[in-house]
Amino acid sequence: MTDILEYIRTWSVLKWIVLVLIAGFIGQFGRMMAEAITRKISLRRANNQRSDADVKSGNLPSVPPAAARIPDKKLIKALAKARKKEAKKNK
Repeated sequence: MTDILEYIRTWSVLKWIVLVLIAGFIGQFGRMMAEAITRKISLRRANNQRSDADVKSGNLPSVPPAAARIPDKKLIKALAKARKKEAKKNK
């Protein structure tokens, strides 16, 4: 009889441990998702406020803010090549 009780207790403890681990896993990823969403919303609000201020002051950006943050690798490479070529000419 004690073997059966011990068997039930063992499985009960294991079930609780697994349940707590699953809850922690879900909670951690839920927190990370919530932080990502709030960061995205705050960036969007900051961009909207910046663009509203530009419209009011008459300073409209010629390049969209998203494109301005991403460097164009081909352009950077072409500029570096042109500088190198200019440096050879000046020697």
